[in-house]
Amino acid sequence: MTTVGAPPAGQDGDARPARPAGAQARRWPRWARGGELALAYAGLVLAVAVVLAVLPEGVHRQAVLSASTNIENLRHTPAAVLLLSAFVVRDFAEVLLLLPLVVVMTLCSRRIGRLSTVIAALFGHVGATLLVATFLAAGVRRGFVPHSVTTAPDVGVSYALAGMAGLLAAAVPHRWRWAYVVGGLVALVLLISVDTDFTNAGHLLAFGTGLGLSVVAVQGGRRPPEGTAPRTAPRSGSGAAD
Repeated sequence: MTTVGAPPAGQDGDARPARPAGAQARRWPRWARGGELALAYAGLVLAVAVVLAVLPEGVHRQAVLSASTNIENLRHTPAAVLLLSAFVVRDFAEVLLLLPLVVVMTLCSRRIGRLSTVIAALFGHVGATLLVATFLAAGVRRGFVPHSVTTAPDVGVSYALAGMAGLLAAAVPHRWRWAYVVGGLVALVLLISVDTDFTNAGHLLAFGTGLGLSVVAVQGGRRPPEGTAPRTAPRSGSGAAD
């Protein structure tokens, strides 16, 4: 006797063929999985660096200055330079920063999440830039910072990298987390003591911003997923008759 509604022999209830397990993951090599965002960002920065490298020196310098987040540009075109400066490097040697950027951004994307990674990069770049510009503007007005900084070139990926490096603390094993945080802060402070350039102060601010976001990420990871019922201990004596 045929059962009403039973699927034909040799087929299950789902008409769609099952995708082989791991097929999605095999699209990327293991070292690159989760790094799509990092590779895309690094690719854009590298493409811009190549274009700038083949331009005449005067045009190159003017292009970098036009995208710079110095005080003068922030007064006139703040949104444009805050965006463009994250994709421009001052000279081709700074392309080497893309290697640690890809590593850090990939680790953050895998272990913490793409959205959190983008927020850390954005806050690191924009937040540190605006804070440094505010301090410099105050210094220029009071006379202890030279007026030349108002038109100095300030571009690159280092603030975004520092912000994501701070966020990465949330993915470091708990027993090594303090060593990572203290080591990063000490290294940046020593860098400032050796070279008192305002950019190094921005790196410290961006790293601190990322650390603040890592605290939020750690606290959020301890909460049970929304809609998940709390686990309760099984009642003693329960059985099939209940």
